[in-house]
Amino acid sequence: MRDFVSSERAVKIDHVTIRSNKPFAAVKANLERLVPKLDEEIFQLVAAGEIERLKHKLEQGSELAIFLQRDHGEVLKIIGRSSKAVQYEIGNPLTASKMTRHRLAGPLCAAARHTL
Repeated sequence: MRDFVSSERAVKIDHVTIRSNKPFAAVKANLERLVPKLDEEIFQLVAAGEIERLKHKLEQGSELAIFLQRDHGEVLKIIGRSSKAVQYEIGNPLTASKMTRHRLAGPLCAAARHTL
């Protein structure tokens, strides 16, 4: 007996490249200054079941936040190389929670992924 059901749906994705004459470190620092990391307190409020405080925090928070950050360049050290390549998953946590009400997987596709 199968424990899961799989489905497949094609989704159109447009990849946009924006080039900068600035050094990698400057672009990275500027992005991280403009878009804060998702506040860790959000996860504590969820775990504690403090829904009203959570709603207030999300409503008062930044319009966009960095959900995840992956340093793909560091992974190349496994094969003795390195590169400057960082991927950011950026979105709005309040919007993501609203989308989840309508379709559980919705926010998984909605967050923008940016690679430097």
